[in-house]
Amino acid sequence: MAKPGRPRTYEHMSDDDAGLFAAPKPAPPPKGRHSEAVERALAAAERRHMVEDVDEALLVAVRAGAWALDTFEAENKPYGPSKLLTPYIEALREARLTPDSRATETDDNLKGLLDALGTPTASSAPVHHPAG
Repeated sequence: MAKPGRPRTYEHMSDDDAGLFAAPKPAPPPKGRHSEAVERALAAAERRHMVEDVDEALLVAVRAGAWALDTFEAENKPYGPSKLLTPYIEALREARLTPDSRATETDDNLKGLLDALGTPTASSAPVHHPAG
């Protein structure tokens, strides 16, 4: 035990004292409406084969944004979302989880398909006209 008036060092600590310096365990994220909506959207995206393994990092960010919104709501901090919403919506857009981002992707896919159909290939069979 340390002498009075002398600072305590780690050598003088007992196992009981070690807990005084341990970082508290973080609270589990709240299960709020934002997190629940994101999980439903991601499940739907997976069913439609819109999510790939390479999207994992982006989806973690989307989930973190939902958790932050839930936390702001649970703590009655209405000004927090004002800073978060724009980058959060951008992350949703990048993950193709907004209506406009899905429409753009569909338009790009259709354009690619039409371009491929209109491009002749070396193995194209000759076209025979019935009147000729």
